[in-house]
Amino acid sequence: MIRLALVFVAVAGRLCAADMPALPDVPSGLGLELQEMLYEVKPDGANDYARFRFVAPELNKDLASDYEARLADMRTLCDHYALKALTSQAKHADVIVISLSDSATEFGRPAPDTVQVFEAFRIKPSLSGGACILEDF
Repeated sequence: MIRLALVFVAVAGRLCAADMPALPDVPSGLGLELQEMLYEVKPDGANDYARFRFVAPELNKDLASDYEARLADMRTLCDHYALKALTSQAKHADVIVISLSDSATEFGRPAPDTVQVFEAFRIKPSLSGGACILEDF
């Protein structure tokens, strides 16, 4: 498995990289920071994955349990951030995974005390750059 992490530079307290889009406001108003973007070439043997990992310090178990609100936030991040970020970085992905957690975690390591939610979206190509379609597990 090949895993490539894009490197971001902290400037004035914000994470940024050349040509990366600004983080959109999400419907819930939850404050977010991009922790990292991971690009995986066919980890399942079939699809390229782009994982966008966000930290939302205000996220708690009560907020995480409101599935519809979190889904709206993650869909917004997929449609209005992840798709643009992939385009700006000239990356292709079949699946985008958006994750939210209340604190930074190391990818792939258990963090039982951390509140985390995530969803996977299939990318539907379109003339306007694509759309995120919720992936059924």
